Amino acid sequence: MEPDQPRGGGGQPPPPPGEAWTALSHLLSGFLLFGGIGWGLDKLLDMRVFTVVGLLAGGVASLYLIYLRYVKS
Repeated sequence: MEPDQPRGGGGQPPPPPGEAWTALSHLLSGFLLFGGIGWGLDKLLDMRVFTVVGLLAGGVASLYLIYLRYVKS
């Protein structure tokens, strides 16, 4: 076996470390963006439900984006 070949069963090589930071930034930005929009709607309409809905929608949208980019490709 040559030294630069992986010892595993010939699967895909692990993603570079930068990809993990990119996925984390996608996740955090979804929460912040949609949560911020929900918070703004809460303040504008004097309600308390849109922040929670925005955070949940941002989490789902972020996870879907990460799935499309890294798992499905």
